[in-house]
Amino acid sequence: MPNPRPSGPRRLLDIVDRVAAAIALVAGWAAAAIMVAITLHILTEIVLRSFFGRSTQLVEEYVAYGLGAMIFLGLGHSLREGSLVRVDLLLGRLRPKTRRLFEIGACLVTIGVMLFLMRFFLFGVQRAYTAGTISMTRAATPMWIPEAIILLGMAIFTLQIGIYLVRIAVGGPLIEEKGRVE
Repeated sequence: MPNPRPSGPRRLLDIVDRVAAAIALVAGWAAAAIMVAITLHILTEIVLRSFFGRSTQLVEEYVAYGLGAMIFLGLGHSLREGSLVRVDLLLGRLRPKTRRLFEIGACLVTIGVMLFLMRFFLFGVQRAYTAGTISMTRAATPMWIPEAIILLGMAIFTLQIGIYLVRIAVGGPLIEEKGRVE
């Protein structure tokens, strides 16, 4: 009777993968909540301007922050769900072994780019926090907050790419367009 539970490194990878999946799911739900908040803010602004001749004077700023946060917080979950836009025109024509090598290379390049960007975002967050930088609007938003949320989304996405890289390097399933990695 075969052992249904993987052992050693494979089991550790499964545990890390489950934790990362939970983190990506929470970030995805946060992105969805931000989308709802953006929609409600825009609708509130429309009602205020149309019927009361007033404005929150915050809609442009907070919609911009929300859009950035929503995009980056949703990346990790989108990758896991196979919902990211990919070049299937090329990938669909590759042989399975060649595609796996291509995916590994793409993961390595993506991780490198994300680490490079995250380094500068981290410096930006630290600088904005230390200097007490605020937005030049009526809201006077501390700029480290939206930057930190985007940095968090980048980190979650990079974690997902890293786990996917390890999975496919050991022979795990490739992400299919609009399909789950099981």
